[in-house]
Amino acid sequence: MVARPVGFSAVSLSALLACSFAVACGVGAASDHTDGSSGGASGDGASSSDGAGTTSFGEGAGFSSGGNTGQGGDSCAGEMHVAMKVPLDLYMMFDQSGSMGDPPANGSGTKWEACKGAIGTFVGQSEAAGIGVGIQYFPLVGGQSCTVEMCSSDAQCGAGCGPCVGFGGFGFCEGFGSTDSCNTVDYATPDVEIAALPGNATNITNSMSTHGPTGGTPTSAALQGAVDHARAWANFQVGHKVVVILATDGDPTSCDTDLGNIDAIAASGANGTPQVLTFVIGVGGSVDALNGIAAAGGTTEAFMIDQDPDVQQAFLDALNQIQGQAIPCAFLIPQPENGEDINFGQINVVYTPSTGNATTIPRVNSAGDCPADGLAWYYDDPQAPTQILLCPSTCTTISADTGGSVNIVVGCDTVVR
Repeated sequence: MVARPVGFSAVSLSALLACSFAVACGVGAASDHTDGSSGGASGDGASSSDGAGTTSFGEGAGFSSGGNTGQGGDSCAGEMHVAMKVPLDLYMMFDQSGSMGDPPANGSGTKWEACKGAIGTFVGQSEAAGIGVGIQYFPLVGGQSCTVEMCSSDAQCGAGCGPCVGFGGFGFCEGFGSTDSCNTVDYATPDVEIAALPGNATNITNSMSTHGPTGGTPTSAALQGAVDHARAWANFQVGHKVVVILATDGDPTSCDTDLGNIDAIAASGANGTPQVLTFVIGVGGSVDALNGIAAAGGTTEAFMIDQDPDVQQAFLDALNQIQGQAIPCAFLIPQPENGEDINFGQINVVYTPSTGNATTIPRVNSAGDCPADGLAWYYDDPQAPTQILLCPSTCTTISADTGGSVNIVVGCDTVVR
């Protein structure tokens, strides 16, 4: 995927991607200074040098050859690069259960057609160019159907047939007659592999045209497969942010239906390495159940759209907001122009507000060291960095400044907090 210049509108896809950071948004610095110019992030503390891509920084920008204090000393000549957002990849797990053929709560048509139309619009809009998108559906048909009907315990039903539903020790296996696959490998194998838009848009829309509502809701197997594939993809595409989008209209009805276990699957993605967040779009179902999955998956709460009179537009809005929330303030670490290995102790982040001079944002060791207010950033992995991450308060400040700019300077000792 081609990295994109950063924009700082925090809500919609069009605001994040439609702006060319230098032109449409009116931002000062917008190029790697291969012609030797310093761009808009110079301010009082930065001035251009004769070397291609280098800028000299004095006290105003916080750099000095005498150390990381930013107080006095000789200026440092470093390469200034416009901050480039981390490439984003989305793995959609799309519910095609039988209930998706029902009409929305307050709309016409079917939930399936509304969601399919929204996804088609999302992958086809010009603002989404460069985002990676892949898709799989659930349920998929398993090799065996559930043939155990009567039961007195979950164990009698088996993993793909339970739970046992009944009273007084007598009941029936909830998945009786189901052919839903409970094999996570099925869901970890995409119907359309993740690839950049717009090139992958036709593959996505063609894929959706061959599917339709049928079967139950094996959320556990589908989510585990989605997290597994997203993590494998993130390990393959180092430096990309990969997230799961679980779009569903109901509570789990087959495979493992225990909500605690399903939440644990989402949490394993959010807390693992590389991190895989799970976003949830609810087109029906229990609000508490879907909010639980989203919270465990690191995204706070589900986008519940089933009550909206225009489900298709609400689904599209949710996708656009997810794009903005997934990587609001994560940037690539630029490679030095001289071809040398990156010195992670000589990386600095310079923020130029829409009104005011350039400010060097100091680095902290980890997210846990982020200040409650003020500016700071940290590496995603201090031992093997791949991304520059702004602290939450810093992200909020900079995202609100739609006329500001962020540059990454290579070659000067890192200013630390």
